[in-house]
Amino acid sequence: MAQSIASSSKSAATSPEVVREQLLRPYPSLSLRGLAIILVIIAVLSWGAAGSAPSALNRIDGPWDVVSSMGDLFLRMLPPEFELESGTSRTFTIFDAQIEVGWPLIIPAILETIQMSIIGTLGAVILSIPLSLLAAKNVSPHPIVYQGVRLFLNFLRSIPELVWAILFVAGVGLGAFTGAMALMFGSLGSLSRVYAEAIEQIDPAPVQALRATGAGAVQTFVYSVFPQALPLFISYSIIYFESNVRHATILGIVGAGGVGELLYKYTGLMNYNMVFGATLALVVAVTIIDRLSSYVRSRLI
Repeated sequence: MAQSIASSSKSAATSPEVVREQLLRPYPSLSLRGLAIILVIIAVLSWGAAGSAPSALNRIDGPWDVVSSMGDLFLRMLPPEFELESGTSRTFTIFDAQIEVGWPLIIPAILETIQMSIIGTLGAVILSIPLSLLAAKNVSPHPIVYQGVRLFLNFLRSIPELVWAILFVAGVGLGAFTGAMALMFGSLGSLSRVYAEAIEQIDPAPVQALRATGAGAVQTFVYSVFPQALPLFISYSIIYFESNVRHATILGIVGAGGVGELLYKYTGLMNYNMVFGATLALVVAVTIIDRLSSYVRSRLI
């Protein structure tokens, strides 16, 4: 009797009239719970807007002032200029115009930024693999180990790259090595987390089959876990490399090498033309890296 009632209610719920009504009204009806959630969201947004509102330090009174101020700044950045390395500049006259040509300092700075990103990402990848095994629920040796490693990764993720750069500058000094170390530890927590998520998504059947044959933990990882998670490992690693190239540009503010040192110098001197030139060069470099990484992902995954 109960089974027949349940089947009849199920057929009523899937009747053409009910389906037609659901299609004509795709959004759910507003309930007291939904209204409470909307009010909470509005309250949170209002609280955030109140804390982020312009103050006397911003020298603006409304949204139009923001557009006007940024427009004036953009006009001061034109035309873009590039600082040339000493001894490489040559001046040519073309149609009565003096044009100075040489080796821009921004190019070696960008190359140094890419070098920092390569080593920082590689170090994070190497350290993330064992941590991700301990942080993946389906292969972690014990729940206490799983929870402890997850807590450690949360701690690492809570510290941004710039803070790591400040700590390493204080500990080991200035330069690109410091930037690479900051990128490594800044990416370690997040990269280990996504690696662990990739491991948790693998098919458990091959793992169980290997364990049934008596394979150990290392053999199971090498022949079952790693081959299944490898495509996602590659994809995440390339994405984090792209992200680290962008993150590395700001580390020079604290002396950790790369493009950031030039940007910090130009902004300190209020030489916004060179800031714009450095920004354009950085945009070109990031675009090239993005295209290359997309090509690599399409070929390997």
